[in-house]
Amino acid sequence: MFAVRPSKLQIIFAASVLALGAGSLRAQQVKADGGMELEEIVVTATKRASTVQNTPISITAIGGEELRERGITDVTSVVQSVPGISLRTSGPGQTELEMRGMASVSGNSSTVGFYLDDTPLNAPANAQNGKVVIDPNLYDLNRVEVLRGPQGTLYGSGSMGGTVKLVPNPPDPKAFGLSAEVVPSYTDGAGFNRGENAMVNVPFADGTAALRVVASELHNSGWIDRIVIAEPGFPLETNQLTKRGNVLAAPVANDYRHVNDEELKAFRASILWKPLDQLTITPFVMYQRISQNGLDQIDSDPGTDAHYQPFDDREPYTDRFSLASLNVQYGLPWFDVTSNTSRWDRHATYNQDGTEEFQWAFSTPSALLPFYVSQGGIGATSPTPVEDDRSDQTSEELRLTSKGNGPVTWLVGFFYSKFGSCYCTMVLIPGAAPGFGTQNAFTEYQNTYISQNAAFGEVSYQWTDSLKSTVGLRRYNYHTTVDAAVSGFVSPSGSDDFLHLTSPERNQGVNPKLDLSYQPNKDLLLYGTVSKGFRPGGGNQPVPTTGLLGSVCEADLQANHGTASFVQAPLAFGPDSVWSYELGEKTRLWEQRVTLNSALYFEKWNGTQQTIPLACGYNYTDNSGTAHVYGAEVELTALVLPGLIFSANGAYTHATFVVGSLEAGITPGTRVQAVPEHTASFSLAYRHDLVDGLVFASRLENDFVGRRTDATYTINDLDGYDLTNMRVGVERDHWSAMLFAHNLTNERVILDNAFQLNINIPTFNRAVLSQPLTLGLDLSYHY
Repeated sequence: MFAVRPSKLQIIFAASVLALGAGSLRAQQVKADGGMELEEIVVTATKRASTVQNTPISITAIGGEELRERGITDVTSVVQSVPGISLRTSGPGQTELEMRGMASVSGNSSTVGFYLDDTPLNAPANAQNGKVVIDPNLYDLNRVEVLRGPQGTLYGSGSMGGTVKLVPNPPDPKAFGLSAEVVPSYTDGAGFNRGENAMVNVPFADGTAALRVVASELHNSGWIDRIVIAEPGFPLETNQLTKRGNVLAAPVANDYRHVNDEELKAFRASILWKPLDQLTITPFVMYQRISQNGLDQIDSDPGTDAHYQPFDDREPYTDRFSLASLNVQYGLPWFDVTSNTSRWDRHATYNQDGTEEFQWAFSTPSALLPFYVSQGGIGATSPTPVEDDRSDQTSEELRLTSKGNGPVTWLVGFFYSKFGSCYCTMVLIPGAAPGFGTQNAFTEYQNTYISQNAAFGEVSYQWTDSLKSTVGLRRYNYHTTVDAAVSGFVSPSGSDDFLHLTSPERNQGVNPKLDLSYQPNKDLLLYGTVSKGFRPGGGNQPVPTTGLLGSVCEADLQANHGTASFVQAPLAFGPDSVWSYELGEKTRLWEQRVTLNSALYFEKWNGTQQTIPLACGYNYTDNSGTAHVYGAEVELTALVLPGLIFSANGAYTHATFVVGSLEAGITPGTRVQAVPEHTASFSLAYRHDLVDGLVFASRLENDFVGRRTDATYTINDLDGYDLTNMRVGVERDHWSAMLFAHNLTNERVILDNAFQLNINIPTFNRAVLSQPLTLGLDLSYHY
């Protein structure tokens, strides 16, 4: 349908003309003298209300109206347009966030805090969903706040690189509200998609309470195929087991089209009740379910839009998430009291065909299989690892925040959380029983428990009308226990008998912060910040040193440590931490029609948690090396003409190791994985009044991500890419109709390489492929 593809330059030029002929009137406001200025967004990044331009930290805020105008409904789309932040993703609900060089490729915990209002959603578990965000639907969101730099004082562990905070619209007791959205679309080479969103806000109890309900459902068609090779035609590896056989020349038994289709159902509801003027009680519930028949992954060899299998095994994925929280705010004469209590549960399941991985592993000279058959299979049935991840967290934060406009302001609080998870995986190979006495290749139950508590506080002093200082401190303590039980003939147990391992890890410390800001006038803010952040340590999956793969893994461990004697992989690893030094400015120019915000920073990352890949296909995490990160960010927004807004941002991040590690294969100068050196984004938005209240609106946006590396069996290079989106349509008081194009130039982008669920192999990677050109219509109504 889209066989004729003009050049990218032609498409962007044509789209630019449309955009200029047609943002956001909502992002500008009329001044008292009739002039125009950019509107500011109120944020709660410092856990008290202030505007972006008056908050002395590096922060990007995207308001709800802008989210709607840009058609943003997922976290990935937000991240791609914000400087200093990047991502690793395998598709919906499987995105890791990276900020300012603090990559979370290794370890159990994310390096970026992720919050839904005041509820932390970070999950420090050694599982597929341990570091990935839940990817909530963003319909009817008030704003997204992205805080760059360590947020260890106010947000605690896992916020080494920064914090992303999603703030839903609260219930409104003063007015009835209703909105709805329907989004049909078509993806090139895939099929038709649909999305429906709705919100209703109902006041009750004589204007002292309100109920707000949001519901979403969507279906995205897939663009990746699952191809089953006819038995016994699946080719064996060549070139000493380092080159995949020619699957393109093999006979095909089944070709399942578009298997990575996505279904999402989401619901959230909240009640705001003010029984007293000074008391607000807000219970909140949320449920979301994502399911796919296959992941957004292709085989890097041969690199077609497909995954190739010797056996007909589906690879479904499901992710269910539920949350309940209670927020209570009470205003006293001198300070406000806020309590947020929450509990969430998450359950994700993965199936992934492991035939080739085990075929490669069993074909090594040290691991010959008695039942290995001549046709190139490893039995009558494929080994299909099933991973079942369950996690839950209960948390409480209580804080007191000072009132008034005096020279001294303060905030103190206490935080507690209790997290538990089960990383449960099983690989059964019925054909293995004659040779090994069991069909159990590998079974593991890894239970992780982590409890955290912290006392924190900040105090600010206004020395003069222009000069202000802030000192913060967080005293933290955590305790982790990882209980693992493994069995199977490729496990450290080597049989059906379970090997039980326990690895406790605990730590305590202090995260300080010092901020000095200078604001000579309302249009200029200068600041400098010194701060510290950390993330917890955790436990490793045991690496076999006996049994089928034991000799190979043991030799790898000895080579990594530079010794010929016995070496065992660590069962636990410690926390890592970062010191950050930042200088920044925030400027408003041309009578508040231009904002220019920028920052320079340097970070020292100590005890870096690193993934140590082994040639036997296993890996583990250890604290290896020290990294230095320095960089800069700049954001520009300009109200060029009434209705025409130009925005641009960019970031430079230089993240390398200065202290290497023989174990991790790191030498001084090695780049930190998953960190693009350059990112950039620009957009043009224009709105123009037509007739009878009708408004013409359009927007063009281009996001660029530079080269980076990642690790599977080896270190891989990923090319840079840029993606272009466009929207154009009309709006009236209560409705809008917008045509849109996502990935306007139909770029084919490898976003990431993903770890295999079982063992990583040298013959191919599971590569994550971007969604092709998608054209659609966004119809919305609000009352």
